Amino acid sequence: MRRLLIHAGFHKTGTSTLQKMLEVNRTRLDPVARIVLHDTLTNTCNAARTYSAKRRTAALHKYANGFGNFLKSLPDDDTRDILISAEDLAGLMPGRRGQKTYEAAPFLMKALTVAIADAFPEPPEVIFYFSLRDPHAWLNSCYAHHVRVVRMTQTREEFLTEHLESADLNACIERIRLAVAPHRVETAWLHDTEDAPLGPLQPVADLLGWSAELQSQLEPVAPVNVGLPDPLIAEILTLNQSDLDKEALKRAKAQARKRWKRNASAGAETATGS
Repeated sequence: MRRLLIHAGFHKTGTSTLQKMLEVNRTRLDPVARIVLHDTLTNTCNAARTYSAKRRTAALHKYANGFGNFLKSLPDDDTRDILISAEDLAGLMPGRRGQKTYEAAPFLMKALTVAIADAFPEPPEVIFYFSLRDPHAWLNSCYAHHVRVVRMTQTREEFLTEHLESADLNACIERIRLAVAPHRVETAWLHDTEDAPLGPLQPVADLLGWSAELQSQLEPVAPVNVGLPDPLIAEILTLNQSDLDKEALKRAKAQARKRWKRNASAGAETATGS
């Protein structure tokens, strides 16, 4: 039976590395799965983010319609599994635009089930897959991301205290299970995939039953979007708290990251030479 696996999050749980591996191995996986990443569902993901921030019914309808229209556009004679990986389908990462938790995620996942039922006369087996991460490591990764990407001015301690509830990803999963029942909801912890042959992609390969031969042919990738060192986070936080305008701040952040990268490379070369 054809399967539809939706990897809708969560942010900062190895999603970028998983998606990079899918991208690199798209040709190898083509016989068994149609790979769908964020760039194919940009408008749908944007609608999810808007709904997450504003809870407007119109945004939820746009989200469901966009997803449904994509499914309806697929060829009827394509019997491969459909593998979708886009963490923004679950809405905004906590800490963005006033979001404290993934409160919108169950509503968004429910909307996907409605779109799926409408798109397929005979729905495929649907699997919602979520990657998880240790609460403390996850909160720290979210904080570092916000400091780097937006003008986050909170200290790490302030952020962790304010968003402690959002780190209980398992609680969110239980609400999602209720929202999408009777469809399957599967999860895996990032730390449990560290030594797996396919890294964070391993749970997906197992859920879709990829053969050992196929898995052995997949090209590994180095971890993507890894966190910044604490001293660099502190430096960028100071920049965020300054009176620099938007463009000047952007340039200063880029320069700081380049300097740290250059110094790290020089340090590695020195260590190798010694």
